[in-house]
Amino acid sequence: MRAYERTRGDRVDPGGERSRGLRIYRIDARSSGIPGSGPGERRVPNPLELILARFDTPTTRALRDDFTGAGAAVGASSFSVACHVVSLPDAVLVVDSTYRTTAGEVFPHVLEQIAKDEERSIDERPIQVLYTHAHFDHAGGHAAVEALGDAVEILAHPATAALAPLVSRRESFLRTRALFLRDCGIRAELDELADGIRADFLALAEKAGVDLNRAPWGSVEDGPLRIDHPIEPGAGKVSLADGRVEVLQFEGHIPGHLCVRVDRRHFVTGDMWLPATTSLVTPGTTAREAGIAAERCGVQRYLESSQRLLGLDVDEDIAYPSHEIVYRNPKRMAVRDLEILAERIPLVEAVLEQHASQPMRVLDLAWGGRERLPIWKVEGSVLRLVVAHDEATAWIQDLVEAGDLREVEPERYVATGGRAFFSLIEAALEQARAGFGHLEFRSRGRI
Repeated sequence: MRAYERTRGDRVDPGGERSRGLRIYRIDARSSGIPGSGPGERRVPNPLELILARFDTPTTRALRDDFTGAGAAVGASSFSVACHVVSLPDAVLVVDSTYRTTAGEVFPHVLEQIAKDEERSIDERPIQVLYTHAHFDHAGGHAAVEALGDAVEILAHPATAALAPLVSRRESFLRTRALFLRDCGIRAELDELADGIRADFLALAEKAGVDLNRAPWGSVEDGPLRIDHPIEPGAGKVSLADGRVEVLQFEGHIPGHLCVRVDRRHFVTGDMWLPATTSLVTPGTTAREAGIAAERCGVQRYLESSQRLLGLDVDEDIAYPSHEIVYRNPKRMAVRDLEILAERIPLVEAVLEQHASQPMRVLDLAWGGRERLPIWKVEGSVLRLVVAHDEATAWIQDLVEAGDLREVEPERYVATGGRAFFSLIEAALEQARAGFGHLEFRSRGRI
């Protein structure tokens, strides 16, 4: 846990009446329990590698040769996550809880220190905790929040409670990877498969000296996610703190993702519009597991969210993403993300051309087709390939919906030769460039 940093609203807008008394604290937390999370750290066993070793299919052999034991497991920016404390004269709003293994340092210790630094007591103002979304690095610390009892009120989108067991718990891992395993030719029952690798996994963890209690993923013992005040802004907004705080909903990364805007000058973006990379997109297959319509997921939803952001008056806002650095004007990253989506089009098209008649798996797109085109950052890591598989699943969902792919048998697709979905991306980028292309020439440095 890194010491918090403070941004004073009255420093940003010295004469602004609305910013008076506002302080925003950014608290960075880093988990050491992610496989391959850093040099010199003990390596958590990778359950996918254990599964691949148990099955002998053409695909598992290729994955063992090319994607296990090499490359960084995930991007370095994924190891650190920030939560934000919005301190107002009459209220405190905490956005996200960080990991289950680090939340205990935020709640209540960091909040107590902030109150002390402001010459107040922690129980002097009502405290609300808002989860931007369900992922384990954002809502995973909910047990530490809930331990404060009635001292806090917890806010989240209803979809966050439904999705949290799937995306925050280690026992749900295989359920969200069922399509990937089928693409690998693995047809085993998931419960039997989990039982089969559990002993091996625990033995390897013990041999490596890894304390699984320090792993960032939760378990069923953590209980359900408590939500006291469901928030569902849709295409509008929900006001808090006498209107000084606005909560907005942006789909794409995951259903029910919330962003927080304070005094119309400070924009806490969660996992939308990150400075160094595009946000990951949740596939509809995961949403359906939680009883949520697959149509609430996908690249097109992210496209629509970026277009909606470009229509808001946020050009002077400071953006506070959950990963990487604080920066000015979230529209710059929305334009950049549209650029990246458009850059992927010819690479995706090249893979589709290989499957005008021969059916394609999601995995064929995930690893870039026969030519292994660099559509996503795979780099020899099976975990990176699984992340790419999620992205490819989202793309295929939208390509089928647009009529550019046709499902010819369960989970097998052929290209129709259409470009309807690609045209949507290209049109959105053209419009964004016309209105906001100049923003990319402004400084991206930390403020």
